[in-house]
Amino acid sequence: QIEIRKPRIYVGIPTNWPITKENTKKNLRSLIDTWGSKVDILRIYVHHKQLEKFPASTSGIDGIEKYLESIPMKRTDKLSHRNIWEKMWRSWLRASQLYLDDADWFMKADIDSFLVVDNIRAFLSHLDPNDPHYLGHTLMHEWDKFNLVFNSGVGYILSRETLRRYGYRLSLGMTEVGIQEKKYQCYDRGGPLEDPNTGGCLRELNILPGDTLDNEGRQRFNLFRPRDLLFRMTYKPEDWYWKNKMSIGKKQLGFGCCSSLPLVWHNFKSGKGVFDEHAFQELDYVFASQSYESRLAGFNVEAPSGTLYQFREDELSFKVDADRNALLDKHKEDVKVGRYIRDHPETAECFKSGSTCSCTLPIELPTGMTSTDCENEQTLGHGTSCRMTCKPGYRMEISAHDQQKGFSPGNGLRTSFKCEGGHLHHPRFTCNAICTVPEEQTTIVFHEKAGYEYSHGDKLEVRCKKDPFISIETRCSHGKFRGKIGRCLGPCFSISLSLKGSEYQMEDWATITHIGQKSEEFFVESVATGSSRDTSNNCHIYNIDTQLILVTQPEGLEKYDVTALSCGNQEISIKDKQISSAEVECPEIPF
Repeated sequence: QIEIRKPRIYVGIPTNWPITKENTKKNLRSLIDTWGSKVDILRIYVHHKQLEKFPASTSGIDGIEKYLESIPMKRTDKLSHRNIWEKMWRSWLRASQLYLDDADWFMKADIDSFLVVDNIRAFLSHLDPNDPHYLGHTLMHEWDKFNLVFNSGVGYILSRETLRRYGYRLSLGMTEVGIQEKKYQCYDRGGPLEDPNTGGCLRELNILPGDTLDNEGRQRFNLFRPRDLLFRMTYKPEDWYWKNKMSIGKKQLGFGCCSSLPLVWHNFKSGKGVFDEHAFQELDYVFASQSYESRLAGFNVEAPSGTLYQFREDELSFKVDADRNALLDKHKEDVKVGRYIRDHPETAECFKSGSTCSCTLPIELPTGMTSTDCENEQTLGHGTSCRMTCKPGYRMEISAHDQQKGFSPGNGLRTSFKCEGGHLHHPRFTCNAICTVPEEQTTIVFHEKAGYEYSHGDKLEVRCKKDPFISIETRCSHGKFRGKIGRCLGPCFSISLSLKGSEYQMEDWATITHIGQKSEEFFVESVATGSSRDTSNNCHIYNIDTQLILVTQPEGLEKYDVTALSCGNQEISIKDKQISSAEVECPEIPF
């Protein structure tokens, strides 16, 4: 009897946090309940500051905390900014540091992607994860513009060896440039275009997209729903989807679109961006009827060709060289195959399997961590490690994934930085600040004595001093208690400020709403962007994502005085200002 070894699959999904729309919550629940339960590791990447501000327990999604991965970012995570590229390269770096030994294949997907996990495992069983593979739906529309061919972000796969090399490259540092500078070269920049930027980074490491078409030239990684690809697609040679695919792409119309053993579907939305739950569940029902083992045993699971992506050179409007570089003068400074390795020969050996390169330790250790082993060290030699522990005032926490595997300190849990061939493996735990009951609070009374300690996530009840019958549930979050203590001061109000005039260019800035006490300072989105004081720049270019507005209510009057400040805190004018308020439930705030 031959034992069938299942390829282990890690999937990472970037998303904004908190998730407030019920439609998006439904999407996420369906994902977790269907294909998400079949992969070995599922991580949902969220901005670290947003997760601190809105813990998983407030999301209304049961069990979500075991999937969330907090990603430290310099830029904001607002939908209007969509800095997905920074989130993804930092997420890939994190995956290479923490999960490289836990999976064979590492996949990026979208929240509305549907992965046929059994088909993916059958497909990947033909390939060696110790070889550098980069697999997905290959797009060529930027080939003649920026010398770049890359895989769509709806669902691409990196082998373990690709992630090892990519993680090493990212660990060397990402220089920051403007959004439009050095386009698609491997730099840190703002903006949403993570898939071409990922392709650019991998191209500089000599890793190009592999051929994922089936034997009949059909797509295995599909960017849309079955009904859209089968019945609604039309061939437009200059469209981003078809460009430079020529006759190979033209065959992929109608029932020639998709492999009979598809790996990915995407874009499960209907109407105005509403999640198509029924279509999602239909696919889960269809593909759940056959297991991975039955596919290997009884189905014709075609082996990938093992070559790079297909194209017809005789049909292109430009010439390409042996490395698939577009031979156009304008590409002299664009991304080139293997460019990083050629420009940095001192690191070239470190990208090879079995290298003995040393590792650079982080300049800043993870929050709350310390070490006596390597306190003043900057590098670790190949094969060496540096044991870490939590500082006083912090407690060690391990992930739900490691808890399920029975790991603990001294029993399989990595508690050290470890260097292997230039690749630095990080400790598999975090240190979270302890909350300590204070000596005195002006508005609330704790049931525990001053100095009593609570761990991150612990819940407790407090009571209002002015009315002991009012009980408020609070919890410890990153060293601070959080609760709706505004109730102890009096009623809270929703204050709406309507803004009109040329200063406010974006539709979602027309009305600003704040929930809190009637007289206080509060922060909102950067409403001053594009105003007369900020004619050429946007606030978020300077990483300023908040706008201070002071709202006061003069005693005895029913109107408010409003002062608005722009990005640089210059005063600006507000035309036709209108303000209203209504009593609401108090927000949860730290104290």
